[in-house]
Amino acid sequence: MVKKLTLFLTMLFCTATIADVIVMQDGRIIENAKILNIGSEKIEYRVGKREVLYLVRKSDVTKITYDNGTEEVFNAPAPAATVPKPESEPTVHTPEPEPEPVAEVAVPDPVAVPEPTPATVTAPEPVHVVIPVPPTAPVSVQDAQGKQTIAVYMAGKEPRGAKGVHNILGGELAKTISASHKYIAVDRTEAIQQQLANEHIFQRSGAVSDDQIKSLGQQLGAQFLCISDINPIGSGSYYLDVRLVDVVTAEIIRTATANSNMRNAEEMRRVARSIAYELIETEKAREQYKRRKKMFLSTAISLDVIGVGLFAYGLVENSNIKKHVDAEVFSEAEKAKTRRDVAYIVGGALVAAGITIHILF
Repeated sequence: MVKKLTLFLTMLFCTATIADVIVMQDGRIIENAKILNIGSEKIEYRVGKREVLYLVRKSDVTKITYDNGTEEVFNAPAPAATVPKPESEPTVHTPEPEPEPVAEVAVPDPVAVPEPTPATVTAPEPVHVVIPVPPTAPVSVQDAQGKQTIAVYMAGKEPRGAKGVHNILGGELAKTISASHKYIAVDRTEAIQQQLANEHIFQRSGAVSDDQIKSLGQQLGAQFLCISDINPIGSGSYYLDVRLVDVVTAEIIRTATANSNMRNAEEMRRVARSIAYELIETEKAREQYKRRKKMFLSTAISLDVIGVGLFAYGLVENSNIKKHVDAEVFSEAEKAKTRRDVAYIVGGALVAAGITIHILF
């Protein structure tokens, strides 16, 4: 009975302790771990039954021993140089003759040479990001300021007539969204395309299913996906459709659309900012956009008013030219003509600038 109980407890202990083991460069050993994902730069894992996600730099890990006994070596440390221990001098004993006893000659013990300790370089302490996980929801990643994470994905193929639009729109969307108080965004187009290609599910249109959205959100550590589609709708014109999707429920939280000719980088950035402001739910971002738009509108109206006033002044000077000619005061007529021409030129330039601002903003 005692043997059976001992065998049962031994099996129970072995089963409970089966887990992955992480060996760090500085000699530390992380036991009872569970490897979740090994990326190009970081390794994600949990410890024990705690619902906490840890991140560690891949360069700080020497090897991982998995629960099935296999090992994966990442950065094998170079063997430390050791100095061989010098041999100790033999102890001399005086032989003892059999006929008569002879006192032994005491020989002092050899001096022991301490073995030099190999020099070691202490690796920097790995950076761990502790992320609280709700008990009823998948891993939820937030930055230090409590912002929710959005992964930007430019779906489909880049239009031929708008070269570089994926990089510009993706980067500007991430930049503008991250300026809000609620979200932080990263352009993960290449990572998502690579993941879809590895799973042999990448489609020409770049569309992803609900299950794929949930899987991508967990792998990227994001709570939302910002999926953007660009489709040509005519000669030199494109339709931009952007959706903000919850990776847990695959529900579309918010959508935004825009038309643009995408003729240059500045136009692409303008469209991206407009889309981002429409997507993110933050009063500060909206107020900044409204204030900026109001400022440009005020400037445009001021330019239009001044330009129209100069035109009116030019018309007055044009009538004065005729009066001076009739009065045969030709010098004054020449001066009035110069003032008229200047008023027409400057006024026209100001009106044109105001109209341009109205069109762009």
